[in-house]
Amino acid sequence: MSWKKTPPFFAWQAFKYAKNWAHFKKIWSFYGQWLSSFRHGRTSVSDEWAWITFPALNYLELNLQPEFRVFEFGGGGSTLFFCKRVAEVVTVEDNSEWFKTLTEMVQNKNYPHWTGYHVPPEKIPGMENKDFHNPGNFKSGSKSLDSMSFERYARSIDIFPEHHFDVVLVDGRARPSCIQQALPHLKTGGLLVIDNTERPYYLAPFKELFDQKFEVVLNMRAPVPYTPDFTRTTILRKIEDF
Repeated sequence: MSWKKTPPFFAWQAFKYAKNWAHFKKIWSFYGQWLSSFRHGRTSVSDEWAWITFPALNYLELNLQPEFRVFEFGGGGSTLFFCKRVAEVVTVEDNSEWFKTLTEMVQNKNYPHWTGYHVPPEKIPGMENKDFHNPGNFKSGSKSLDSMSFERYARSIDIFPEHHFDVVLVDGRARPSCIQQALPHLKTGGLLVIDNTERPYYLAPFKELFDQKFEVVLNMRAPVPYTPDFTRTTILRKIEDF
């Protein structure tokens, strides 16, 4: 999509996705930030921003506390974003080259409270026949990874105690499986942040649990920096243990 077509595309999406007038005004409040994010050289890494919707980014900026512990499935600008604001950040990443780059970025920033794990997927016979919608299958929805298991990746959070983390960001591979493994390790009152929930299969397996044990903090289709397309970032607060 060309730069000249980007602003009209924003307007079209604002009309398409706004549920009401308040939602429409909220979307438009981010237009200036969204447009400026396309300036040459700006990325989530250079800006040290989590690559999530603007409403979700703003919510976290306002609500993160210095003593918080954060776990993230998938690292990048979000890693730097959290490292600037909280006491502990743990990242699991499946791509070896990106993990090397991420490690260098964090070291260059001199953030001492970051721990990173490179956990690549494993090729397992029969994985191609399993349904990626099922969290118990530890499978990515990407066709290029159809034969790969992300069980070790999703279970990397299991080395930490239950109720250890104040925030868990799910923005990597096999997201339903990562949500499944993350839930016991999230504190009561903690935040579960799930990106790209315009894909309904991320949340569908947990609907009953989320309805009973969580409250919805944020769940709107909205602009996201560095890309023309609106997406949805869902933030849930754990209100009761289980």
